Amino acid sequence: MAEKKKSKAREDRVILSAKDGSIVDRDPGDKRPPSQRKSDAGKKRIFAFVLWALAIVAEIVAIWTFNNFSVLWPSLAAIIADAVLCIIAAQFWKQANRLDPPKGKFLKNQLGVIMALIAFLPLGYFLLKNSKDMPAGAKKIIAVVAALAFVLTMGMSIEYNPVSQADLDQAERMAIEYGGAAYWGKYSKSYHFDPDCRTLQNSSQIYEGTIEEAFELGKTDPCDFCAGGGESKSILENVLGDDAENPDTEEE
Repeated sequence: MAEKKKSKAREDRVILSAKDGSIVDRDPGDKRPPSQRKSDAGKKRIFAFVLWALAIVAEIVAIWTFNNFSVLWPSLAAIIADAVLCIIAAQFWKQANRLDPPKGKFLKNQLGVIMALIAFLPLGYFLLKNSKDMPAGAKKIIAVVAALAFVLTMGMSIEYNPVSQADLDQAERMAIEYGGAAYWGKYSKSYHFDPDCRTLQNSSQIYEGTIEEAFELGKTDPCDFCAGGGESKSILENVLGDDAENPDTEEE
């Protein structure tokens, strides 16, 4: 059988563990079992619901302080807290869906958007209804803060690249074919199966972990050169070399 096709290794490359940031060798990490993934995803979903509940409390506080305080800062603080809690909750929800993808459910993938609407629309309606009684300066300040908080929260809550179970299963199979480990750059959206991939050559520091950890961190796009992404050759061509082009060839 032909040897695996590998890119030239970069000698100054540092590979860090996705778990704790420590320097690791190139031995592949352990694969997280499905039961553990579901358990971890369940915990993240619980955290998300708790934070969304707190965000709704912050919304109520913002309305109450607006009615009962002559200064704006308590309401502004509550609006900002509402946004921060929604954003953090949405990140937990998205991480959970990457660990345990929902079965083609739009509402589950975009629940962060729905909860952001719940946490802001009543507040917006209240402010619009009562804005006529506010001084012009105060009205402008609270309108700008509320609008920015809402737009930022919505933008951070949207799941732009929802993951399906089929995506995760395929990535796991490919990871096994290539040795079990996945690699990625700190700011990249792609995962790699070759730490010396040409697209990682400019990175002096990369992370190594399981494919599940890559998905959890939002690295859900397979590299075009070493993970079968886009219109590139199949990962099997990288793993099996010439044998991928001659599937009937048997190992001697």
